[in-house]
This record gives sequence, C-alpha cells and structure tokens, in this order.
Amino acid sequence: MIVRLATMADAVRILDVVNSNLDDVFSLDAIEFFLAEWPNGQLIAEDLFGNIVGILCSFRINQSVCSISLFAVDKNHRNQGVGTQLFQSFHTRCYMEGISRIQLELRTSNVKALRFYQRNGFWVAERMENFYSNGGSAYRMAKDIRRRSFFSYDTGRTGS
Repeated sequence: MIVRLATMADAVRILDVVNSNLDDVFSLDAIEFFLAEWPNGQLIAEDLFGNIVGILCSFRINQSVCSISLFAVDKNHRNQGVGTQLFQSFHTRCYMEGISRIQLELRTSNVKALRFYQRNGFWVAERMENFYSNGGSAYRMAKDIRRRSFFSYDTGRTGS
C-alpha cells in the first residue's frame, strides 16, 4: 500500500470511497473544494493495483489549526493498518507545515472511531448536540502537535 497526496484526477474515485463507506452522502463539489482549498491536506491510500482503499480530506482553519473533515477506509480493507498509515502521514505533513493542532468531529455513536482517535492522541474537547442533519450528536476531538527545539531538554527542575 502507498499513501500519497490526492489530486483533482482522483476526485471521482475519492467520492466513490466516501459515499460507499460513510453515513452521509457527499457531492463531487465537496471533494473538489477540499482538493483546491488545501492540496497538502488531502491524502489517499492505494493498494498495489492502484485502487483507492482509504481517504483523508481536511482543511486549514488558520495557520496553526486544521480539521479532518472526511476520513474513510474501504470496508474490505479495515483493520489492516490503512487508517493508521493515512493518519500518520497526515500528522507528519501537519507537523512539517507548522500546524500545532488537529481537530475533527465524529458521531458520538461511532465508538470504534472514538477509540482510534484516542489511541492516536486525541481527546474529547466538546460534545455537540444535534450536530448532524439527522439530529445526531457529535464529539469535537483535538490533538496538539508538540514542537520541541532540537536543543531543548527537560531537566526535571521547576522554577529558576
């Protein structure tokens, strides 16, 4: 499997993965919006035959914060590390671009996704009632990306 940046040429195939594997239905315009808005925040995972098996679409809220908007792994490729590889690649790209926080929203009923994000350093920042069009509630989750100077170290001392 390979994880790479998505391009406009991938938009229709991304849409197929999204609409086949997420609860809501999205339009091609939504996918193209993400690709145009922040090209470095759109990733796909492909198998050895070039089939898209996972996608991650995001946008930059400001210089230091981004939000994962769509994250889907094909049902036939789940529990094989696809989501982990997509997220790790995304995390690295965010770090390299100076992002200090990643956030996202997910359904409170999506326990498997909640556990995935918690394992990857996210915490629940807020619960939002009636967030989804069907009245479903959501968690807003966040993860801070810590930047440390090469020369900084923890001496274990406090104060001056």
